[in-house]
Amino acid sequence: MTRRSLLAHLAAGIGLSASDSPVRLSIGNYGMREMAVDDALAAIRRIGYDGAELCLIPGWPSEPKALDAATRRHIRAAAFPIPTMLESFNLLAPEDEHRATLDRIRDAAALAQDISPGRPPMLQTVLGGRPPDWPRVKDQMAERLAQWARVAAGAGLTLAVKCHVANAVDRPEKLIWLLETVGSEALTAIYDYSHFQLLDLGLEATLDQLLPRCGFITVKDSRRVEGKPQFLLPGEGSVDYRRYFRALAERSWRGWVLVEVSRQLQTAPGYQPVEAAQRSYGHLALALAFAGLRRERPDA
Repeated sequence: MTRRSLLAHLAAGIGLSASDSPVRLSIGNYGMREMAVDDALAAIRRIGYDGAELCLIPGWPSEPKALDAATRRHIRAAAFPIPTMLESFNLLAPEDEHRATLDRIRDAAALAQDISPGRPPMLQTVLGGRPPDWPRVKDQMAERLAQWARVAAGAGLTLAVKCHVANAVDRPEKLIWLLETVGSEALTAIYDYSHFQLLDLGLEATLDQLLPRCGFITVKDSRRVEGKPQFLLPGEGSVDYRRYFRALAERSWRGWVLVEVSRQLQTAPGYQPVEAAQRSYGHLALALAFAGLRRERPDA
């Protein structure tokens, strides 16, 4: 689908304006590691996304220590929504790494308040471990997650946590158990169907399990190649996004849909970060329009 044909469909009046849409699209600079933060945010906005995620993982240009006060003021003044931030923590890490994680949560909270003091972005992370270890490690994971949540709550930050097909928390019921065991208002879930797709779990069934607990949704496609998980851009696999977004509309869900570009794709030969963001936007904006959830921004 070319951008011209996308615009032709959207110009026909299908859906709502992006500003009025109950579902808003974002993508992060996780897949734009070699780009300066300003350049990445400008490209994301130019493509037509409604907001952006900042990657705080060490080594990315937007990790907290790389963003001085002037840069933070500049991001805030740009008034482009930053609904989420990305980290990569491990609930089963050694004690010294666990203590460092608590400091990283505090650093993320300070950044969140600096760039959006009225509505600080959520901080998302996976949780670590391996699926077979769940019965043995779940209590330790709950104890550590409670510590993360206390630090986040004290700093005015919401932590968003997700299932991962290769982690101990790989299925919705495990994530729900953790959230209910910890019982913190500083915690929310993320819905990422790509991991459930790899486990042959149904879209509607997993939406019904997790969606009421989710702060936002992450989208990408997935498949198995010689038994190993492989992640793809949204719309370049087998997920039917028209069906997906209709399911969201039927459940009256409102919020952010974040495109994730996996490290597998980022490190593949010939990867072009802006082109990947454009292709993802084209697939998703059209699917949202057909679901009656969106029309292209006039300035996009």
